[in-house]
Amino acid sequence: MKRIVLIVLAWLFVVNVFGFVAMNRFNLTPDTAYTWITPESFPVAKNSNLVDMHNRWDTFWYLDIVKNGYHLNNDNTLANVVFFPIYPALIKILGTILLGNFVLAGWILSMTFLVLSCIYFYRFVRQFHPEIDPELPILLMLVFPTAFFFNVVYTESIFLFFTITTFFYAFRKNFLLAGSIAFVGALTHSNGVFLALPILWKIVEANGWRNMLKLKSWKSWLPVFFAPIGSFLFLGYDWWKFGDPMLFFKIQSAWGRSFSINWDHFSLFSHPSIANMCIDIFLAIFIISAVVAVWKKLSPLYAIFMSTTLIAAFTSGTLMSVGRYSLVMFPLFILLAGIKNKTLQLGWILLSTLFFAMDIILWVNNYWAG
Repeated sequence: MKRIVLIVLAWLFVVNVFGFVAMNRFNLTPDTAYTWITPESFPVAKNSNLVDMHNRWDTFWYLDIVKNGYHLNNDNTLANVVFFPIYPALIKILGTILLGNFVLAGWILSMTFLVLSCIYFYRFVRQFHPEIDPELPILLMLVFPTAFFFNVVYTESIFLFFTITTFFYAFRKNFLLAGSIAFVGALTHSNGVFLALPILWKIVEANGWRNMLKLKSWKSWLPVFFAPIGSFLFLGYDWWKFGDPMLFFKIQSAWGRSFSINWDHFSLFSHPSIANMCIDIFLAIFIISAVVAVWKKLSPLYAIFMSTTLIAAFTSGTLMSVGRYSLVMFPLFILLAGIKNKTLQLGWILLSTLFFAMDIILWVNNYWAG
C-alpha cells in the first residue's frame, strides 16, 4: 500500500513539474479548435503560477459556486446550477482554512482524493481480480491521455473515489455503506445516479430475484435508492430555489448537453479542429471497443456501468468530453492490465503517454484538453 502512495506522489510531482515547464516554455496564440473558443474569453496563459495552472475551464464554475452560490444569469443560458455541490462545498471549507485560496484548496482536494482512489483501486483489484498485478491498472490509469484531470480543480478525482469505493463495498456485500457512499457520489457528479447499478447487481446476486421480490425483503432494496435520492435532492434544490422543475435540463441543453450534434462548435476547416476531432473519434472507438471486451472478458456489470458513462459523454452533442468522462471507467484499466500480449500492452502505454503529455501542454496553456 505504501508503494501505491509513493507511485501517486511521484506521478503528481512529475506531471506538475512537466506542466509548469510546458506553461512557461511556449509562446502560443489562442486556441482555434472550436468556434466558441475566442481569444478574448480564453487567452493563452501567460503567468508562471504553479497553483493557478490548475485553474482552467470548468474550474471557473466551481469557484463561482464557492464565492457566489448557485445563481442564474440574466439570459438563463450558461449557469453554475448544473454543477453538483459536494466538491465546491469541500473547496469552500478547505479554502476558508487556507485564507481564501480556493484554487489551492481545490487542487489539494483533487490530489488527496486521487491518492485515496488509487489505494482503494489497489485493494479492489487485489481482492476481486487476484490474477492481475494490482499496481498495473493504476499505472495504466495514471498515463491515460486525460489523466491530468485528476490533478486539477475538477471533480474527476473525487468522483473516481466515490465510484471505486461504491463498487468495493458493494462487492464486499456491505450494501448500506456502499449506498451511503453512492448517495454522496450522486451529489458530486451528474453520473452519480448510476452508482446504484453495482449495489443493485450485487444485492440481487447475493439474494436472487425470487427472494428479492418477496415483500419481507423490501429493506434489502433500500441502499439501491440512495444514489437516485442524492441526484433528485440536487434537482429538487434547483426547483425550490429557482421555481423551475426542469431548470437543470434546460441549462444542460444550453451547455450543449443533448443528443443532437452541434456542428456550430467546430471550426471544420481549421487544422486544430480536425486534429481534435480525430483524437476524439479515436478515443470514442477505443472506449466502445473496450466496453465490448469488458462484457466478454470481465463482467456485464462493468460493461453496463461503462456504457452509462459513455452515453453521458455523448449527450454533449459532440465527442469532445469522451476522454475525460472515461477516466472513471476503472474496469477499462483492469482490462488493459490483463492483456497477455506484452508488445501490444507496451505499445498502448507509449501511445497513451504521448497523448497524456500533449494534454498537459494543452491544459496548462489554456487550450481545450478533453
